[in-house]
Amino acid sequence: MKYLSKIFYAIIIVLFMSCVPEHKKEGDKSLFVSENGRYLTLPDGRPFFYLGDTAWELFHKLNREEATIYLENRAEKGFTVIQAVLLAEMDGLRTPNPYGEVPLLDMDPSRPNEKYFEHVDFIVNKAEELGLFIGMLPTWGDKVTKNKKGYGPVVFNPENARTYGEFLGNRYKEKPVIWILGGDVNIFNNEELEIWRAMAKGIKEGDKGNHLITYHPYGHSFSSYWLHNEEWLDFNMYQSGHNKRYNEVYEYAEALMLLQPVKPFVDGEPAYEDIMFEFWKFRSWSNPENVPDGALENNGIIRDTAYFKGFILANDVRVHAYWNLLSGACGYTYGNLAVCQMFKKGGSILIPCLTDWKDALDRPGADDI
Repeated sequence: MKYLSKIFYAIIIVLFMSCVPEHKKEGDKSLFVSENGRYLTLPDGRPFFYLGDTAWELFHKLNREEATIYLENRAEKGFTVIQAVLLAEMDGLRTPNPYGEVPLLDMDPSRPNEKYFEHVDFIVNKAEELGLFIGMLPTWGDKVTKNKKGYGPVVFNPENARTYGEFLGNRYKEKPVIWILGGDVNIFNNEELEIWRAMAKGIKEGDKGNHLITYHPYGHSFSSYWLHNEEWLDFNMYQSGHNKRYNEVYEYAEALMLLQPVKPFVDGEPAYEDIMFEFWKFRSWSNPENVPDGALENNGIIRDTAYFKGFILANDVRVHAYWNLLSGACGYTYGNLAVCQMFKKGGSILIPCLTDWKDALDRPGADDI
């Protein structure tokens, strides 16, 4: 009987393996959408839990030693996805990385700077070594549209977006990457839509369709509003935003749960731990003229929290995580204000912070996640 049992299990294994698509091989760095369209899976079919961290300025601001510290911390805490931007928000086209390199030659997307991308390669490889996926944004949205306030400049058109996308897709086709188009921006017209379509097409041509693609919209928005029926959009992303404590994130999930065709969805940017309510009133504080007397220390850290109306706390992070997950999301994205902009004491400030990025790594909300 025991020999019959062994034969039976051998047959089951053979039948199972015959049902696994050919591209789902051992060592494959791809993710897939589950058959029921509700979650993501690893190549062997096991569910993949998208536990993201927003590290938008990772490639732009951190050197290799710092990036290693950051990635090891997130891997130890159980994060699975690191969301980072290649053409970064904080003047990413003109302000060089720690090694003096900018991402594009003459700010031309069809001419990527090899030296800059060697640094990106190091971070991607370190993430792979630690078992992390990179949620890679090819660009922040202000490089595509003038309707997005930011450093800019707008450099993309459909032709160079496709070329740039193909370059990226081919370069990282064997790496654990999830492509995230957008970059805190909505789509305002057909011309912009064509740029994103061209970039997605280029990525798929470069990586032979080997990686998932989604889209990161502006606050209180869904990728599905413009893109749900795009063939290249594998799962939806929404940004529930930072405006208050206890955002009704489950309302986004409820709306996406009802759409056809069924696609997984995730909150790609809920309220960051340590961010102040109505943060948009406190932007651009790199200019000393914008800083009220006594609000910040000389190194840029917030001195007087009473100046602000309140901050998102660890409890708020936990509430948003549970509300998202219990409403059907395929994961959750944590964020900390200092980490997302990789704020260093005395450095440039997008939004003022309670700590620098290193001290923020072990904030209570990050430990809770």
